[in-house]
Amino acid sequence: MYLSPEGIQPVEFGAEWACLLGSLRYRQFDERSVVHVSPAIWGMDPATIRQAAYDRRYVEVPPAGPDVLSFQFAPDSFPGRLFDYPAPSPAPSRGQWLMKKIRGKDRVWISLQDAKLSRRHAVELAGQAQMTVMAEFADSGDRILLLSRASNPPRTTTGLRIGSPGCLTATVVTVMILAAVGCAAGAMTERPWLLLLSVGVGFPLILASFLWTRAAPRSHRVAWLADRFNGSPSLLIAPGVYGVSPELVAQIAAYFDYYYTAWVRQNNGRLQGMAFVRRNISAHRGTETDGRTSDTGDTGRF
Repeated sequence: MYLSPEGIQPVEFGAEWACLLGSLRYRQFDERSVVHVSPAIWGMDPATIRQAAYDRRYVEVPPAGPDVLSFQFAPDSFPGRLFDYPAPSPAPSRGQWLMKKIRGKDRVWISLQDAKLSRRHAVELAGQAQMTVMAEFADSGDRILLLSRASNPPRTTTGLRIGSPGCLTATVVTVMILAAVGCAAGAMTERPWLLLLSVGVGFPLILASFLWTRAAPRSHRVAWLADRFNGSPSLLIAPGVYGVSPELVAQIAAYFDYYYTAWVRQNNGRLQGMAFVRRNISAHRGTETDGRTSDTGDTGRF
């Protein structure tokens, strides 16, 4: 399985091949109705292409020509339906939640599981605020919408942002240092109240800092995850930190031209996270869409 920690890791065939495979999976098999793939142009054997299509819920159909493989998107033909919140008539409070979320913003990440809205209702409400779906990502557990007021390229962020995991890490370190200084000062100056105050205030703050990322609303966590793809040549992402499945992490990464290469383990064998590399467009053959697929659309689906 492509994202299995126990299976063959794509990087074993080279980082360039891992990017090529990731581009095929997420840039080509992106929920458009029909996709045509040339094994010769992509430099892949038909079995690898068929497996990628199957993993992305495509069934093979008669080819459009002698040198291509053709596939049709058929999500209902596979177990575990892609997520859509079951809300035929959403509560007014949920619509108000979404409108408040997008008010005054040019771009916003929305988890349908978090919003408790069906895709149709979320898109309709976003349209009332002059926002459209720029990209969407789905697995059986959630569907993520990237809403935007303009079809601008995805932005990357650098540095610390208030509320982001990086900012929280800096907060943890700062609180730990202050608590340690307070404890030392209390012990050295024979002021037990200072020692007790440092422990009583520092420990809850440290615990809260560690738990905040997991306790934050899912839409916020997805936005923080997207901020990680900031142009660095490689990244290590721990899906559990953001409460997002490895499949959704890989889909969002591909939107920013990052592709999964392998799971990284600590020395004790525990999984540390998923390694991603940023695609070097000039170095990768076969990753452009021109002449390789059909039925392109404006909305990026992964």
